[in-house]
Amino acid sequence: MKKFALLLVVGLMFLLVACSNGGSDDKKSSDTKSDNEDSNKTVKIENKYQASGEKRDGSDAKEVKETVEVPTNPKNAVVFDYGTLDTLKELGVEDKVKAVPKGEGNKSLPDFLSDFKDEKYLNTGSLKEVNFDKVAEAKPEVIFISGRTANQKNLDEFKKAAPDAKVVYMGADDKDEVKSLKDNAEKLGKIYQKEDKVKSINKKLDDKISSIKDKTKDLKDEKAMFLLVNEGELSTFGSGERFGAMIFDTMGFTAADDNIKNSKHGQNVTNEYISEKNPNIIFAMDRGQAIGGKSTAKQALSNDVIQNVDAIKNDKVYELDPKLWYFASGSTTTAIKQIDEVEKALDKK
Repeated sequence: MKKFALLLVVGLMFLLVACSNGGSDDKKSSDTKSDNEDSNKTVKIENKYQASGEKRDGSDAKEVKETVEVPTNPKNAVVFDYGTLDTLKELGVEDKVKAVPKGEGNKSLPDFLSDFKDEKYLNTGSLKEVNFDKVAEAKPEVIFISGRTANQKNLDEFKKAAPDAKVVYMGADDKDEVKSLKDNAEKLGKIYQKEDKVKSINKKLDDKISSIKDKTKDLKDEKAMFLLVNEGELSTFGSGERFGAMIFDTMGFTAADDNIKNSKHGQNVTNEYISEKNPNIIFAMDRGQAIGGKSTAKQALSNDVIQNVDAIKNDKVYELDPKLWYFASGSTTTAIKQIDEVEKALDKK
């Protein structure tokens, strides 16, 4: 009887082990299937932008309007837009980035993107001069671009260097800036399955805009001017275009001139023009400093002709981070940084 009981116990033990192993194998099989299904999942992304040609005036640009199917959580991304790169960092998926344009000696990267100087990230040249060999080496599943890289030559070369990669356009629309920034963030949220995090980032942008507009509504009688300084030459931007869209439309400053010629390069102006418009506030950005050249903003703004301008007399000239504004503007997260910078400048004076 004892012998029978012992055999029964041993038999039950074998049965339990077998069931346990079977459950484990079933789970492994299920997990593998789930991983495979996730790796095969794609999201549809709408691209709509102008791919520039060789002519500076843009007359030979071609409209790109397409739907691309991008794999979710792509392992290798090549990013040609610093605003997008900053958002990917904020989303915690920088490990999915394989290559970025760092420039010679990593000089192009803004300080807040200095993590990407690490050698594990391949250097694809600059935002305009692309090293296609490095793009090919990265074996990207997705390539993120914006205005500087969105030209017909580059698009053709991307097809050769990375024929399987999906190209996603991430440039902002100056005519409807805030919406386009949020839409682009939502694209990234869908691709990397971080929709909740993107909602939080977009909400933060709304809060920042509300905060700066609380300040600018008390400055309605003070006229503002955005000046881009480039090796001593001056240009300005108005509402609905590039830097002006952020200052006037998004932040709510009052423009010193409502009739500025619309151009992505801005309207060239003279010291006499600045003196005539007499802005109470000047936002100055030094392009030369951004591209690694000589800084000339202080020299340009010390010209005798403009010393009686209210902004200069009253010490209301705010110099902006050129790499943030010139290289990295155009995403939700960098817009937040831009508003932070302006708020801090206003609070100091």
